[in-house]
Amino acid sequence: MSGQSAERLMEIILQMKINLVHINETLSQQNFEIRQQVAAVFEDESKSLERCLLGIDEKLRDCAGFVDDYNSLHVTLSGMRERLIQLGAEPSALPAPLPGEQIEDVIAWRMRELRNLGKL
Repeated sequence: MSGQSAERLMEIILQMKINLVHINETLSQQNFEIRQQVAAVFEDESKSLERCLLGIDEKLRDCAGFVDDYNSLHVTLSGMRERLIQLGAEPSALPAPLPGEQIEDVIAWRMRELRNLGKL
């Protein structure tokens, strides 16, 4: 191999090395940018999940209030029904009391009822 050929080959190898370094830098930069974008999407989705949980919490608090209202109204209605019976009337049937003492029992029962009705 002549001196010029060896020198030309060395220049080509050097240029390839420079190109590979540039490609590596570009890939590293793209990798960094992609990680930042994925991290931002992850944060947004995490915040969305947190908002969903807050919404669930709010609905559960509302549900607990409705359960309390139902139980209170049921007691009142039961008393009215007894008075009507004492007065000789035949009142309509009393709606069923909610099953269980705990909100969890009521929610589980209601979910089963809604599933059975095909509403869930």
